[in-house]
Amino acid sequence: MKNIFRYGLLTVAAAAMLSSCSDWTEPESVDVKFNNAQEVAPEVYAKYLANLRQYRATTHPRAYAWFANQPVFTSQAHHVSALPDSIDVAVLTNPLALNEATVAEMNQQRADKGMLFAAPLEFASIKKEWTAMKETETASNPAPEWTKYLGDKVREVLAAASSFDRLVVMYDGKVSANLPAADRAELAAEETAFFAPVKEWLASSGKGMDFMGVPSNLLDPSVIEKADVIFLSETARATNTDEFDFIVRRNSVANVAADRFAVMAAVPVLDPTQAAVGYWGDKLSSHEAARWAAANGLKGLGLQNIADDYYNPTFIYPVTRTAIQVLNPSAF
Repeated sequence: MKNIFRYGLLTVAAAAMLSSCSDWTEPESVDVKFNNAQEVAPEVYAKYLANLRQYRATTHPRAYAWFANQPVFTSQAHHVSALPDSIDVAVLTNPLALNEATVAEMNQQRADKGMLFAAPLEFASIKKEWTAMKETETASNPAPEWTKYLGDKVREVLAAASSFDRLVVMYDGKVSANLPAADRAELAAEETAFFAPVKEWLASSGKGMDFMGVPSNLLDPSVIEKADVIFLSETARATNTDEFDFIVRRNSVANVAADRFAVMAAVPVLDPTQAAVGYWGDKLSSHEAARWAAANGLKGLGLQNIADDYYNPTFIYPVTRTAIQVLNPSAF
């Protein structure tokens, strides 16, 4: 599998560069048709895709990318068909907003490239929604009971996850060692209400699961025993690899499979008010995280905010592509 992504590089890169131009220029309409990679060199491209699918089955650090899918396309950047081929699993951050075109492109990416897609199930966003309802409730319009609301929202996402290959369960929990008994019981009920539907879904759906959170905070670590990859959510807020070391050590607790750990990093965003996102000083945090993950034998790397990385006048997704190349250099 060595250097499989180099096979057909010219044709694939040419097609990617042409697609990126559509968002940066508005040329006059002329009778010129640019062929895609498959049309330029179909045999080379077919061999490339075959090697790519074969590579997916090899043992290598997994590259996950969090992608903000949109219900309506206004740019080529909104298409999962434009994602870098080197992504193993694309996590679509709006699983309840899938449109038919996205589902069709997901199916094509699976068939052609072996790319998988995951739906995120995030506890924090559900709790935020319920808290807002609780703060504005009235006697005539009370907020729903919390654990019931939680279970209902989890099942809503699980129903949408039928279009996906995997589920990424996101739950940080709390440090519970010094909590009063009543608070600890409340936390346990909350954890159970969140994970119980997930366990049922996994048993019946035959799909895969990954976890993102703080394993050392779990009251019942068995809830993530079926997770293939365990993303340590605190690493997304780290500012150097020394913090990675600390976070990994702190979460290497009993009954948690540390050999499945993965770290998170963001890529730069377009919002000028968030210019520091994606950087550790003058270095790209995604590249530093990829280098550290590869050197320490981690299960994988999660990249956040990649939709903004599409917009580059010379080559789409440059930061994402380089981070994955650093993570898996033998594939390039």
